[in-house]
Amino acid sequence: KDLVGVSNFCNWPPETSKIEKTGDYMRPNLEKVYSLKPDTVFAGAWADASTSKQLSTMGIKVVSLPEEKSAADIFATVRLIAAELGRKRAGEKLVRKLSALMPGKLPEKAPKVYLEVDTGGWTAGGQSFLSDAVRLAGGGNIFAGEKRGYFQASWEEVLLLDPEAVILLSGTEEEFLARPMAKGLAAARAGRIITGLDRDAFSRPGPRLFTEIKKLGGLLGAADAKK
Repeated sequence: KDLVGVSNFCNWPPETSKIEKTGDYMRPNLEKVYSLKPDTVFAGAWADASTSKQLSTMGIKVVSLPEEKSAADIFATVRLIAAELGRKRAGEKLVRKLSALMPGKLPEKAPKVYLEVDTGGWTAGGQSFLSDAVRLAGGGNIFAGEKRGYFQASWEEVLLLDPEAVILLSGTEEEFLARPMAKGLAAARAGRIITGLDRDAFSRPGPRLFTEIKKLGGLLGAADAKK
């Protein structure tokens, strides 16, 4: 099977730079998609439903990919794509490979973690796979109780919850510590301001996430060793 088109955001592996771009998730270029004559289009279930309907009326098969809310959901997506492409065996092989990267025994007392996905306090709630990624790395998302995926938390909330570790996918440690009262957080006192993750790999529900989960587990462990 050949991959004939990807979204504007697809930048991994590097070879994607040579593949036709078809717009972003919310505003795909339907004319471009149609011109590529794909047999199948994979679309996120959370995207504009009218887009999938238009593609279907053009005679293109559209497969809806459910939103991933946990690491296990990513395995389900891999299996779904593999099945649609007639490559179930390859899909299972990839799932086994990714499962092998998962940490073993989790700590009895997980440190409270604040994950900042983007500047402005954008973070992940309990219905995001990122919250599960933090859990699998041995941490506990301070906003895991929020029954939503992504939202903008107030700085006052973060200070009140006093995380023991902070993960920044955007911005620097210096910028974070310059915020009001940031140096008084348990995370700052313990030297647990983590900036070493690959933002694209960690924030996207794909195979590279599992390598980042393993990396995060090591970083949290290294931070423990400093205490």
